Amino acid sequence: MRYKFLRFPEGKGKAVTLSYDDGVIHDMKFSDIITKHGLKCTFNLNSDVNRGLTDEQIKEFMLDRGHEIAVHGANHRANGSQSTTVGIRETLDCRRSLEQRFGKIIRGMAYPDTGIRFSANNQSYEKIKQYLEDLGIAYSRTLGGDNTSFMLPEDWHAWMPTAHHKNPEIMDYINKFLNYELSEKTYGARFYPVLFYMWGHSYEFNNDNNWELIEEIGEKLGHHDDIWYATNIEIYDYVNAYYSLVWSVDETMVYNPTLFEIWISIDKTIYSIKPGETLKF
Repeated sequence: MRYKFLRFPEGKGKAVTLSYDDGVIHDMKFSDIITKHGLKCTFNLNSDVNRGLTDEQIKEFMLDRGHEIAVHGANHRANGSQSTTVGIRETLDCRRSLEQRFGKIIRGMAYPDTGIRFSANNQSYEKIKQYLEDLGIAYSRTLGGDNTSFMLPEDWHAWMPTAHHKNPEIMDYINKFLNYELSEKTYGARFYPVLFYMWGHSYEFNNDNNWELIEEIGEKLGHHDDIWYATNIEIYDYVNAYYSLVWSVDETMVYNPTLFEIWISIDKTIYSIKPGETLKF
């Protein structure tokens, strides 16, 4: 075999995910719009800061619609600017509170405030990543650049999104993503799957009086047959299930030890490998 590449569920080569912060009342209207367009979002919440949303509203507008809730720090304090002890407490308290309130295991996170972009108080990214892993945080979204190559993260605790919705080039990025060609003409090193990952705060649409922007984005990005719409944790779990595949030395057999059906492109042919299955080529 010459090349093998991950494919998303049903053999799709593209995925879209959203990540919106702080748990504000505008999330309800935002959820109405993105859900209508078939998009899925990870909502990052501060457990100890009440910005108007009730637990019942979080359940109705987020969880019951298939969206994800994730850690955003108990009090929205930047991990890079606080001691390890405080960072651990802020993360653990937020995770524990969300799990107890909503009966869900919470494994995702978006760094609050300036996150890991700046360091102070003898802090470092290596220390932060270590305690997040120890606390069971599987991934954390960072900021500070545009991931316009649409590549999946090499480091899940420094997951860089594609762009903020206020980026003046956001529509150009969307067009580039939608037109990204995964076909025999591009087979080779560029045949990796691609992800469009947009982030922001729903209150910005209200402050800027431009709710039509998310409507336009949803209309453009939503309901494409060749795109997998997923939350952050769904993407993490699926990709890591793919990495768990067990191959024979000569790559003529592959075993799927996970609970996921995994899709893969091998020499331009799409295969699916069911949980517990050994596939022979």
